[in-house]
Amino acid sequence: MTCLAATVSAQVKISGKVTDETGTPLPGITVTLKNTKLGSNTSVDGIYSFMANVPAGSYTLVFTGIGFTSQEMPVTIGTSNITRDVKMGTSVSKLDEIVVTGTSQGTTRRQLGSYIASVKADDLNKGATGNVLAALQGKTAGAQITQNSGDPSGGISVKLRGISTINGSTEPLYIVDGVIVDNSTTRVTNADPNYAGANFVGAVGQNRMADINPDDIERVEVLNGAAAAAIYGSRANAGVVQIFTKRGSSGKPVINFSTGLSINELRKKLSVNRAPTKFGGNPQDSTQNILTPAVVSTFPVQRFDYQDFIFRTGVGTDNNISIAGGKDKTKYYASASYFYNQGIIKNTDFNRFSFRVNLDQEITSWLSVNATVNYIYSKSNEKPDGNTFYSPMNSVTILGNYYDIQQRDAFGNLQKVGNLGRVNPVSIIQDFRQQQQVGRVITGVGLKLNPIKNLTVDYHVGIDNYYQYGTTFIPPFAYNVSTSFFGGGTALDPSQNGYASVGANNSLLLNHDVNATYNASINKDLESVTQVGYSVQYQRQQYSLQQGRGMPPFVQTADRATTAIPGSDQRTELSISGEYIQQNFKFRNQLFLTGALRVDGSSVFGSSERNQLYTKLSGSYVISGTDFWGKSSISKWWTLLKLRAAYGESGNLTGIPAYGRFNTYNANAFIGASGFQGQTTFTDPNVKPEKQKELEIGTDMSFLGDRIGLSVNYYRKKVNDLLISRAVAPTKGYQFILSNIGSLQNNGFEVVLNAVPVKTTNFTWNFTAIFNRNRNKALSIGQSLILLNTVGGAPVGIANGEPIGFFYGTFFARDANGNIITNAKGIPLTERGIQNSPLTYTPQRDPATGLPLATAPALNKIIGDPNPDWTGTFTTDLQYKKLGLHIQLDAVQGVDVFNADFRTRQGVDNGKVAEQEDRGQLPRGYIAGVYNIQEFRIDDGNFVKLREVSLSYDFGNKVVKGLNNLTVSLGGRNLISWDNYKGYDPEVNAAGQSTVLRGIDFGAVPIPRTYNLTVRAKF
Repeated sequence: MTCLAATVSAQVKISGKVTDETGTPLPGITVTLKNTKLGSNTSVDGIYSFMANVPAGSYTLVFTGIGFTSQEMPVTIGTSNITRDVKMGTSVSKLDEIVVTGTSQGTTRRQLGSYIASVKADDLNKGATGNVLAALQGKTAGAQITQNSGDPSGGISVKLRGISTINGSTEPLYIVDGVIVDNSTTRVTNADPNYAGANFVGAVGQNRMADINPDDIERVEVLNGAAAAAIYGSRANAGVVQIFTKRGSSGKPVINFSTGLSINELRKKLSVNRAPTKFGGNPQDSTQNILTPAVVSTFPVQRFDYQDFIFRTGVGTDNNISIAGGKDKTKYYASASYFYNQGIIKNTDFNRFSFRVNLDQEITSWLSVNATVNYIYSKSNEKPDGNTFYSPMNSVTILGNYYDIQQRDAFGNLQKVGNLGRVNPVSIIQDFRQQQQVGRVITGVGLKLNPIKNLTVDYHVGIDNYYQYGTTFIPPFAYNVSTSFFGGGTALDPSQNGYASVGANNSLLLNHDVNATYNASINKDLESVTQVGYSVQYQRQQYSLQQGRGMPPFVQTADRATTAIPGSDQRTELSISGEYIQQNFKFRNQLFLTGALRVDGSSVFGSSERNQLYTKLSGSYVISGTDFWGKSSISKWWTLLKLRAAYGESGNLTGIPAYGRFNTYNANAFIGASGFQGQTTFTDPNVKPEKQKELEIGTDMSFLGDRIGLSVNYYRKKVNDLLISRAVAPTKGYQFILSNIGSLQNNGFEVVLNAVPVKTTNFTWNFTAIFNRNRNKALSIGQSLILLNTVGGAPVGIANGEPIGFFYGTFFARDANGNIITNAKGIPLTERGIQNSPLTYTPQRDPATGLPLATAPALNKIIGDPNPDWTGTFTTDLQYKKLGLHIQLDAVQGVDVFNADFRTRQGVDNGKVAEQEDRGQLPRGYIAGVYNIQEFRIDDGNFVKLREVSLSYDFGNKVVKGLNNLTVSLGGRNLISWDNYKGYDPEVNAAGQSTVLRGIDFGAVPIPRTYNLTVRAKF
């Protein structure tokens, strides 16, 4: 009878209401019955309810939610229903928040030895942007997130704790609901045969994270360093960004709807030359400009502002609808969205349709299934990017502003620009047609089993499959190859005039993961968690480009061009497999120790170096959880003190292409027959992954009842076996060899301060301040200097002991006091002398004049650094009753930008410095004197930007019957930038996601100022 009684179960209803300290209902709080799978989430009214069919006895209810201190409440289950209400206090330390670090089960932040940032949905949506990476800007420590272009889809670059490679990608690994996804930039629209191919250096375009709808996201977790990301092995050298989308919960269906209207405008218009004359003759029959100082005659001209012909005020809309709900064993979430964004460049826009379904199903008491399907279709109208003179931004930069670019001939065709034969900016806007379409499916299925007590086994398969299709058409008379980059020359060859291309890119990523977790209680004080796992990943990409010149009338397709241009056909395929084991120990919920080993194998690398071992060790000690702390007087105001340390290793898969180690030959014609030609770079067949080792130490503290929180991190990250191309003798049969010969290092601090200074029934004020400081340098590169001269003519260098990617070139001659030396006319001079080494030199002076010796060669040195000294963010939220105000300020300090556009504007006589010379305020020949001094192009990249502002009002449920919640918000993004930059915006990079090429302004579309009005409702 005793055994029978022990198995008698009670089926009761457990329900209640969860509020904050002011009595406001809290939606989305997770309520669980401890040591069971039973539970629910609170509704929009803070109500929770679930049925419990368990043996009678004593249990504990656990209440958890992001940003709130977890609560535990004892309950006794018998024959009666149970009602328990609870108030949850705000937690700035988030110590009991669940985070996921790549294993089958999440863990609390209390146990982590490394810092992991978590950003919830409410914080992402306040910025009113359709790009999840843009929404992340300034919201996580250790991340430098830069919008490279103001393109409607918003090209974004992310670097976590500095640069982790030179030859590969430094973008983090992106995972959406357990599915590894692609975020590469691959261009399928092309406007210049010189740039044929998908992945030329410094590609600017759409990153594929533009496909993810931010409104679907529940939270984002950012794993900055190797210590946190080591469990992902060779895919995690640059960190990990994990995105978790919204799921259903038990209860009646809840419908969420939002619609928004946005207005995009040029934030800053540049002043142009307004001088009434130009040097030389009539611009219609003379190519002489300000760079020909021998010409002293002037000619009256009418000046134009070409910006009026390429910029506009764009509009956009963001519409989302979702439904979530479920019963005890079935939960669902489904959504649909439409996003449209007009660019500030005329005739550019981006459309995105997104559909999502997430399902969670409990099959039996020991088996559950989850599935997610996300389909995205996008379409965009584009213009050539900043890496070509066909871009609208460059087309107005390379012209003197004394041409009427709207003139047409008798047939209505736009005219060439003077005798320069340069492409007409109005023709680019009106006649050039570039369109891209993307179709994408991101889907995953997972099984979770509990075969025996304390053992969990889960399997997950993820698929990311997308296609890109792009077309480009440049009509006759707008393009002529005889003038290279500059269209509309004097002699139009019919076989060369006009251009068309079609590009296609197909990408497939698959990942299979199986994990097993065993929880054991060794004694009342010591618990153990053992995890093992195995994963297989597969990636395939196929890219093709067809293009041609000479377009017959009414023909716009590349296959009908009269002159074919060599295109591209690229196919890659690779696979990765790995296994890991991780062991956790927990002592009294105070002391935590974690160790892990992972072995990875990749088809990219040679068989002898294919399998690599990565290790991880971390620990944390919550001192404030000890008995002696609780009994001391300090605990009354010092709520939390946690010390932590972590060491981790990870690898880099992106250093070489899929078949890079095979050193294949290129096929070409030779004396009328087929032949082969070797590549200029030879890759070491025994190449191996670059290996990163990171040590992180930090502390988490909170004060005054968890109202003030402070986290401080210090990290030291070193990358060995760095892949570098070094020059070799031509007798070797190639010019460079790529091998693991280098190393680099990053050191940095991160400080995060959270506070809730005021919290009353009617008013709440909280703020967050983030400070990041990173110092990177090359330790060994196998040579004295690596110099890359690419986008915008930017001379980018790498040298031992120096920051990676510095600007290197000629510079102004200066006297002992640092003043620029000028000649008798007042024109600055280039420093000349003896170059002792790439970074040291000896100036030489003319004994007679004291000026730089004219016969000596020009000297070179480091003239700028695109690596900021520090970045920071200040975010504050104020809530008075139903009225809320959100403000975010971002700062980047101690950074230089290579402003190629500023120098070009002066050289073609449309800039303000050129105007001073035209008006005689500067000596004749001034621009010609400084034009080729590369230091002249270095600009101040420091800025403080008003990134986000939002004013909202919550009408609650009193406006419309049946409406649970109605919120209206008015906001803006990138409203003000406090800077001394001579261009549109110092937050720019014409090289896109490039690792080494950063801070280059060459025809990039400015980031617009955006205003938005959003309405959100719940039913």
